[in-house]
Amino acid sequence: METLKYKDDTDRSYGATGMAIGLLIFDGEDMLASINIDGDPNDMVVMSPDFYFAGNPGVSAKTAWNQMLKNYNLGIGMLMSNLLCRHLVSARQALPAVLRERLHSIAVEEGRDACSLEDDEIDRLFEKNMSYLTKVFSHRGVQSIAHDFAAELLSRRTLSRLDVLEQLEALRVL
Repeated sequence: METLKYKDDTDRSYGATGMAIGLLIFDGEDMLASINIDGDPNDMVVMSPDFYFAGNPGVSAKTAWNQMLKNYNLGIGMLMSNLLCRHLVSARQALPAVLRERLHSIAVEEGRDACSLEDDEIDRLFEKNMSYLTKVFSHRGVQSIAHDFAAELLSRRTLSRLDVLEQLEALRVL
């Protein structure tokens, strides 16, 4: 049975690489603090406090909901990117159907809890993001950048936000 768990440090570096690329793709690089593959698997990618926004009485309800929706989309996008990078780039194989279904279950649960989204809204977002990210991680240029980034991360073990942005600068020209 396929699992979300990492097999080894190389797998961890590709997972973190995918999340970093996903952050850039979804314009969330301002929420990144650092990446450390020696950290707890749930805390390898350290986010700024803004990512954990849970509402603020000084902001309108619409603004708060839009921020929560953006953060939900970013979080699910990072999870998708993690698995797609590990499978499409590192292992050079399609994402197994069982993992795709697991991702969908997570997206549904989080969408309901975080944003009170309806299932059809979650499904549309999920399919749109999965389709787009599959194309991204199937692109040879992205794969080359991902291999280089994963190797650098594996070697250095930790990268600051600025290191990440510098290493992934080539993505902006693809």
